[in-house]
Amino acid sequence: MFEYIAKKECKNGQALWPLRTAVSGKQMTPAGAFEIMNVIGKDETIKRIKIGIEKLKNA
Repeated sequence: MFEYIAKKECKNGQALWPLRTAVSGKQMTPAGAFEIMNVIGKDETIKRIKIGIEKLKNA
């Protein structure tokens, strides 16, 4: 993830905040994106990110 962020030349927060929002469904959480993804697992993480992408496409 951090390699992707560096490649896109953006700040960590610019990339990780939307990721955390996608996987948690909330803008503010006590845990970060990676901790949430670890708890919910790979399949659920991918599912939620795909849903987030679709919501952005339809916005």
